[in-house]
Amino acid sequence: MPRIIDHIVTDSIRDVLAGKVIFPPFFLPCRQKILIVADGSISFGDIGFGLSRVLHLLENNPEWWARFDITCAMREGTAGTTTSVGTEKPGVTRSVAMGFKFTTGSLDTYHQVWLFGINSGNPNAVSNAELEVLSRWMDQGGGVLAMGDHDELGADLCAKVPRVRSMRRWTNAQNVPPAGGLTRHDTDVKGDDAFYQGTDQSDSHPMHITPRYHSLSGWSPFLHRRAPHPLLCGTDGVITILPDHPHEGWVYDDAEIDVTQNFSFGAYVNKPEYPTLSGNQPTPEWVAKAHVQPDHTNTSDLFKGAANAKTFVAIGAYDGHRANVGRVVVDSTWHHWFNVNLEGFGTVNPTPPATLTTTMARIANYFRNVALWLAPPAKQVCMFKRATWGSLFIYPLVEELHVKLPIWELGQYARDAIGRRASQCTLIHWVDVFYPREIIDIFKWRKPIPDPCLSCPPFELLEIYTWGGIVRELLPLRDQALSTGKVSEQALAKAVAAGIKAGMNSLLETQEKSLRETQASMKKLSGALRALPNEEFFITKEENTASRKGKAVVKKKARR
Repeated sequence: MPRIIDHIVTDSIRDVLAGKVIFPPFFLPCRQKILIVADGSISFGDIGFGLSRVLHLLENNPEWWARFDITCAMREGTAGTTTSVGTEKPGVTRSVAMGFKFTTGSLDTYHQVWLFGINSGNPNAVSNAELEVLSRWMDQGGGVLAMGDHDELGADLCAKVPRVRSMRRWTNAQNVPPAGGLTRHDTDVKGDDAFYQGTDQSDSHPMHITPRYHSLSGWSPFLHRRAPHPLLCGTDGVITILPDHPHEGWVYDDAEIDVTQNFSFGAYVNKPEYPTLSGNQPTPEWVAKAHVQPDHTNTSDLFKGAANAKTFVAIGAYDGHRANVGRVVVDSTWHHWFNVNLEGFGTVNPTPPATLTTTMARIANYFRNVALWLAPPAKQVCMFKRATWGSLFIYPLVEELHVKLPIWELGQYARDAIGRRASQCTLIHWVDVFYPREIIDIFKWRKPIPDPCLSCPPFELLEIYTWGGIVRELLPLRDQALSTGKVSEQALAKAVAAGIKAGMNSLLETQEKSLRETQASMKKLSGALRALPNEEFFITKEENTASRKGKAVVKKKARR
């Protein structure tokens, strides 16, 4: 039976994972509705300043638990009309809504809004009425991605949006970097020669970024676990590259953001930009930094000339879910996303379809991570269920799991298998969704401590026992599904809830057993202290004799 299932999934993987063909044990993937809004000369088509490559990568994602339904809209044009643009598939076009306003229709249809702005100079381009609609939607859990480029590019669309406005520089008053000169944010990497040229941003050489890492709790001060933000946690490791560009924008560092400010639009009055929930105020954080190399000189840089070496924030994120509002991601430039900057990494529509170059695959992983992370809490729960359930039908779990295995062993198998497709960081943040804060705080990452903490259980334990408990509850449901071809959403939810409780009970029993054994060991250790050796244990007979003779000589000299 396992081999048959494995064969079915292998032969039809793309149709199954795309939700086109669903075998009886499978559930439809969780669908994310993303509205992408652009203005000016930005295009959704195949031109250099187009997004067709990103859209293709998102719409052909490999995660079986999620699908992205994308709506494209331009601010320019006549409202109610559409235009067609080319895609990465020859002969196929994409429809783009024109004259879009946030007051048209209902944003409640969408889970995420992505803003690609290029226009500047009109601070009233987005009306207060539109901003009120967008703000209410964000405060109800909607996720936002926003970006521009150098100078004030993107300010018209993005500079007034709550949280977005204070996480990234949009205006001259915020000291945006210029397009040229010594202070530009030039992340270009030299191509195949010794000079910087205008074509470098389109070649096969990406720039290297510095991700931010968070320490995970653990027992040892010498063996620290750490993880990057989920945006940069790839299935094949940490994502440390992005497309390069000769003049990027600028995301604020943590300490530069005023987290006490309020905002008001229309009837939406005096709302905290970064709200507090139960005494906890989540704040924005930098996710990755980019670097201007020190060898940009008037001789070496044939395109832009000399530039000052610098490190600056390129990606920022705000986890609004911890305050019951939407998440936000800001990027220093849309050139990390444009066709012109991706074309050097190979086609995004290769043959066979699943084959991307290593560089393109890693950057595409970043794009998908953004879409997955910005999903509202209900969609996070949905994806968690789909990912866990689907893993039971795909090698290796389909052959390795048995209900009689210990929970911790089941958890290790499941965590490894899902992590190959979702990344370990995604697993960590999924667990965040359904555990109360007081439980997470026991296990969650904390600043490194100088001394061992024997009472600090690592977050890894919570992950392993969580997945182990869930998998144990799901295995009988899987057998039922294989025999009948049917399983209900309610049955899946019931098994997941029971599995979490079972996993926590098993973890608690293990911890209590360890506590008893530790207390017994400490009692023995305390009693054994009386048997510890004294100083004579460390002196040989010869050393002791020599020492006595030495003391006698000293006394004899003293008498003289």
